[in-house]
Amino acid sequence: MEPVFNFPFEPYDIQKKFMKELYFTIDNREIGIFESPTGTGKSLSICCGALQWLKDNNINTMENLKKEISDLKQSISQKSQADDWLQEEYNKIKLNQTLATLQLKLDRIMKREESFVQMRNRVMKQKTNTNKIDNYFNKAPKKDIAEDDGKDINDVPEETEDDLLIQEHSETDDGSDKDDETVEENESEAINKIYISSRTHSQLSQFVGEIKQTIFNDTTRVVTLASRQHYCINSDVNKLKNINLINERCLDMQKVKSKSTLTDDSGKAVKKTKTASCKACPYYNQTNITKLKERLLVDVMDMEELVKCGKTLKACPYYAARMALDESEVVLISHAGIVSSGARSGMSLKLKDNVLILDEAHGLTAALENAHSAPVASTQLNSVKTYLQFYINKYRARLSSKNLLLLNQIQFVLGKLLNLLKLQAKSTSKDGDDAKIFTVEDFVLKAEIDHLNLRPLVEFCRSSRLAPKLHGFSMRYGQQIIEDASTVDTKKSFKNFLSSISKKKEDKVEEKVQLEAKVNQKTTMSEVSAGSGLYAVLDFLEMLCERSSLGRVLVREVGLKYLLLEPRERFDEVTKQCRSVIVAGGTMEPISEFEALLGMRSKAGEGRVGRVVRCGHVVGREGVVGVALASGPAGVTLNFSYSNRESTQLLDEVGRILRNICGVVPGGVICFVPSYSYEDLLFRHLDNTGALLAIGKKKIVFREPKSAGDVDQVLQKYALAVNKRDGGTNGALLLSVVGGKLSEGLNFSDDLGRCVLVVGMPYPNVKSAELQEKMKYLDRVSPGSASVYYENLCMKAVNQCIGRAVRHANDYAAVVLMDERFSRASTIRALPTFLQDSLITNCSFGQAMGSIAKFFSRHKHKKTS
Repeated sequence: MEPVFNFPFEPYDIQKKFMKELYFTIDNREIGIFESPTGTGKSLSICCGALQWLKDNNINTMENLKKEISDLKQSISQKSQADDWLQEEYNKIKLNQTLATLQLKLDRIMKREESFVQMRNRVMKQKTNTNKIDNYFNKAPKKDIAEDDGKDINDVPEETEDDLLIQEHSETDDGSDKDDETVEENESEAINKIYISSRTHSQLSQFVGEIKQTIFNDTTRVVTLASRQHYCINSDVNKLKNINLINERCLDMQKVKSKSTLTDDSGKAVKKTKTASCKACPYYNQTNITKLKERLLVDVMDMEELVKCGKTLKACPYYAARMALDESEVVLISHAGIVSSGARSGMSLKLKDNVLILDEAHGLTAALENAHSAPVASTQLNSVKTYLQFYINKYRARLSSKNLLLLNQIQFVLGKLLNLLKLQAKSTSKDGDDAKIFTVEDFVLKAEIDHLNLRPLVEFCRSSRLAPKLHGFSMRYGQQIIEDASTVDTKKSFKNFLSSISKKKEDKVEEKVQLEAKVNQKTTMSEVSAGSGLYAVLDFLEMLCERSSLGRVLVREVGLKYLLLEPRERFDEVTKQCRSVIVAGGTMEPISEFEALLGMRSKAGEGRVGRVVRCGHVVGREGVVGVALASGPAGVTLNFSYSNRESTQLLDEVGRILRNICGVVPGGVICFVPSYSYEDLLFRHLDNTGALLAIGKKKIVFREPKSAGDVDQVLQKYALAVNKRDGGTNGALLLSVVGGKLSEGLNFSDDLGRCVLVVGMPYPNVKSAELQEKMKYLDRVSPGSASVYYENLCMKAVNQCIGRAVRHANDYAAVVLMDERFSRASTIRALPTFLQDSLITNCSFGQAMGSIAKFFSRHKHKKTS
């Protein structure tokens, strides 16, 4: 039976195809690879296709249960013809047991739906009464909730704070404070879920917007999962910036409620714990969190809306989202949250028999690699080692012998790692090697830590929560340690240190003012948090503990990095658990890469059954003109290889091409170059030769900012320049970087992007030690696969740039690929299908300009929507 899709407007044929194929892929428990060009309504098609399946599946489940119950009742009521009465009674008992189980299952589903209706009514009533009642009680002026009278860890007396900083093994985490303490487990009758994952949280918010357009908005329970870093609304916590420190402080604040008020049977307080000096979080209120959870389940909200609502209700958005997880039907989560087993278990994700849809799948491999790598900078190692040494010396007399031994072993490991970096620095100055790669076995031998069992050290640090204690220690005594650490006479400096930290209480105010005045000094010690540095060190050591044969350690003068050459097998546990896995993107080439990642097979081969679905663009051949430009106006061959791209001749030719393109193309032109350094070189050359002035007469020139905070401002000015068109200018030119802030996720529709130019082929640096090691491994496994991998890295980046322009059915744009290598057959096959159909290869400059001029002449009076 063909499903009926509730699309908010009349869908294109490719959208119908996408939804239908998606529906049946999920229904048949298959794996799917879906390619739908950017601008074809892919997100909306995913929402409508997947949510329609979810709705139909829930209805079918109910109908099947009712039918099974009816059939069983009928079987029980019928008289058996069996001669053996004992067997007959046994059969009846078994049937009744099955009937009871099915009836219980049906009752739970119906009760759950009834509960949701009641929840909706409660929320609607609360929203109606908000202005009538809540505002009345809130009229009286109140102290800001963030200005709680409780004392923070940095404001308590010296003796109490030092007690907090002492390393006690008895403080090990017993599991009572884990994130999932607020999440109720209900393994029986788990709700069918669709997990939708994307690369960034802003892209997840787009899915929320798409769901709101559909009929599923009022009936589907949607939750977006994110870390405390994104959801915390307590300014005392989120100011810590580092995610691990935020987590630790949050848990500390919860302990205040649970442990600082212990009483005996008579109600008298019997214990005041050390964590009592850390004030309780005013937003961790179960009643308010429950209200926020219900609001989240009833009203489809994106992250910003949830945070805003949390502030209004004075409830924690992080725990509200966690609490809502079990009752939700659609869960939105970033790639990082899916690919990391630690993140999955931390958020209590239940993938078994549920659907996983991974959008923007071109970033999936990179997310996997990042999740299984662990970088640690030399500055972090230095900071941790210095602070830890002072920490040990100060509290030596109060530490147990066991803890003192473990802390000294950690200090020993840090020293050995720093010694290895010093050796690397010396070898670099001799022979110019930038980095070296070691297997895990070779690395621990080289670092001279092979005799140590690292796992107990890591477990000790995590269970006794050394990192937040070291962070608190560095915040309290940091400036004094920096000053003393720089003194040559270490014995004298340490004596001064001990003397300075034992000052009388009345001197502490002046000391604190001095510390705050110096906190912005740009020294290595003051810029690197000892707490966050220790987290990085522990992640690195934890990776070493696995001793994977595919693990490698990259050693540079600036730091260390653990790499996993093939993280694919770590993704197998995800695909095996899920009912169905869908990967989707604008350009899914090379398909073979995703087939290998997902363990896919054809129906005759090995692995899991899967289907590949390719959808065309909503824009036909007449809406796009593609040009693979082989030479410039002066006849110079366009080959932007690394050794050739800085030549004056080639840079002059780029200037001439841009001048001509800007004269012919109306509206906005986006020019992508391989790197920020090349963009700077090109801009300076254009400026020095006068080409920039000539281009500026036609289009106002903008440059992609290096700071993410400046992107919106530049884009606003660019859009204003494109739409203004006065003083003789005809739009704007935006110089951008491949793989930069403007190459992914942005919409340059209509006049904002009438032409996209890609200068050269943005291959990654082949001299990179990390890339070379990966390619060596690939060639060992499958000869020739390394070059394919290298080519794919380049073309994925190019395709993301191309996808910025044509965004809807009535849009049109030119795509100019400035390099003769774009005309190679293998390169053409890796381009988006919609561009391949209109691409003119090996194009001379005259031929290219003629095609582009005719293209825009045809569209001169076309209206876009």
